[in-house]
Amino acid sequence: MARHRKQGVKLVHSRKAIALPVTFLMLFVSLIVLITATYYFSITRISAKTLALKTTGVEQEMLSLEKIVKFVSWSPGAYEIFEFGDFGGEFKVLPTAKPLILNITDNSSFYSVFFNSSVGKGTYILPPSEEAFGTLFLKGDNRAIVNQSLATATQLQISEGIGYYELALSYRPLASVIVTGTSGGKPVNSLRIYVINLNSSESIARLGGFRLKVSCQDVASTSQTYNFASPLSSLLVKANLDGAINEVSFPIASNTEGAIVNLETMICNVKIEDVGW
Repeated sequence: MARHRKQGVKLVHSRKAIALPVTFLMLFVSLIVLITATYYFSITRISAKTLALKTTGVEQEMLSLEKIVKFVSWSPGAYEIFEFGDFGGEFKVLPTAKPLILNITDNSSFYSVFFNSSVGKGTYILPPSEEAFGTLFLKGDNRAIVNQSLATATQLQISEGIGYYELALSYRPLASVIVTGTSGGKPVNSLRIYVINLNSSESIARLGGFRLKVSCQDVASTSQTYNFASPLSSLLVKANLDGAINEVSFPIASNTEGAIVNLETMICNVKIEDVGW
């Protein structure tokens, strides 16, 4: 009987001796798992924050590029050299992007297409960051054409694609109208459309840091005159810019004899080219 009790005591001691290192092993493994998970979580967070900071940096660079385009626009021969930093993404200029079709109409019997060309765009592509931007405009909005007195021609947009963020810089037309006198007893209305066109730029695809030359090549204009034999109160200028369709309505001065509308399209050709680093 005593011998059985001794064996029982030995068995209990043996189980305790085994349980102790197993417990320590389980604690050690759990600690390793916790440390590993924390490490990877921290690395992921740091990478996401770094990417968010790069995105902010790219936004500032694209805003600076927009300011330079505005500075040289409408001044033939003017140019600026711009240094673009390395933010881990790819910068592109796509001269044949953003097709633009403009027409003028009274929404009845009168309709005339007066511009049909691509206007180009510049883009910077980054991987997605932790922050969900969705689609938003850093400058401008989604309208394809605007009244000159109310808005900017710039469209600087950030959008989320499949596995990347894209910051795109392009320009939409501005329109204005004034009454300039009479001709043949009819009021003369001068309707002017302003277009900043990037399609004379180089096709560019650059990684890392680089330098760009932004120059105003020339300012060209085309004119059409429309002689209306009956009164009208307004005309619409409609724009289809890469699938986005909008219109601007302009009051037209007329009398019983009708009206004359002089339509002038002013095209500022801006060239963006790669000049290395």
